[in-house]
Amino acid sequence: MSALGSGGTIALAALVSLLATGAFVQLAHRVGWGKVVRDDGPESHRPKHGTPTMGGAAFLSVALVVALLVGPRDADGLALVALVAASALLGLGDDATALARKRASRRGDAGEVSAATGLFARWRLLGQSVIALAFAAYAVQAGHGPFGIAALDVALFAFVVVGSVNAYNFTDGLDGLAAGVAVPALLLFAGAPLAAALTGTLLGFLWYNAHPARVFMGGVGAEALGAAVAGLAILAGAVWWLPLIALLPVLEVVSVIAQVAYFRATGGKRLLKMAPFHHHLELSGWPEPRIVIRFWVVTAALVALVHRLAGGGFGP
Repeated sequence: MSALGSGGTIALAALVSLLATGAFVQLAHRVGWGKVVRDDGPESHRPKHGTPTMGGAAFLSVALVVALLVGPRDADGLALVALVAASALLGLGDDATALARKRASRRGDAGEVSAATGLFARWRLLGQSVIALAFAAYAVQAGHGPFGIAALDVALFAFVVVGSVNAYNFTDGLDGLAAGVAVPALLLFAGAPLAAALTGTLLGFLWYNAHPARVFMGGVGAEALGAAVAGLAILAGAVWWLPLIALLPVLEVVSVIAQVAYFRATGGKRLLKMAPFHHHLELSGWPEPRIVIRFWVVTAALVALVHRLAGGGFGP
């Protein structure tokens, strides 16, 4: 870490992110980068239609620049930056496709775009796998593999990255939820420049993303966060702690898998009222802010437990 230290990096990144996100909100309103709310989503989400999305592009750009400026720019740090940037670009592509679908629906040709969106999702999963394998191969070559068997280590790390990317993406469904559960996890690795920079930029972003949100992070932000948390855990030798650090995002993605599996196995019955799990809680009568704050509290408690059990934070 540079002379700024973790605290200075967090403070600098938070200030710049606050300004950058505010500017992004104004730009998004002017150019029409509004969120399309799913028709089959909770009724309470209908007023969110048109709220600016892709805000992750603002805080993520700041985080990457700050991380590279404060350095050091060693091989591990550059590999992590590359992983996060590549994951963000895939998420940005999904966000852009959703906006194209919105504009096409206004022209009356939404059907064609809907098909393209589904195809893109499958290609995006393939892209995630390619990016994850490339990072996993680097991490193993750099000596980070836990098993000492290259093929096994690469498979494990790639699975962790893809799983984390999708877990945080599913968690991004309520105002402040994904950002709020990512901050405590990142603080465990705050000795790493990118972790400190992301922590700060998320604090600046939360100023606008807290309920009622004025901007959403979109896939560009959520998928990059998942990649960052996974990459940091891998490089710090903390991959076995990740299911506890990110327990609630893991629960979110497992709830989606379980819902789909149960629906198919029972011929149309539902295990939950709606997946991911935070939507089930909403439809069970929990107000959105209550869900978000309790997810934050649980995550903070789990991170504190890991900090205690592991003997401190991870990273340099």
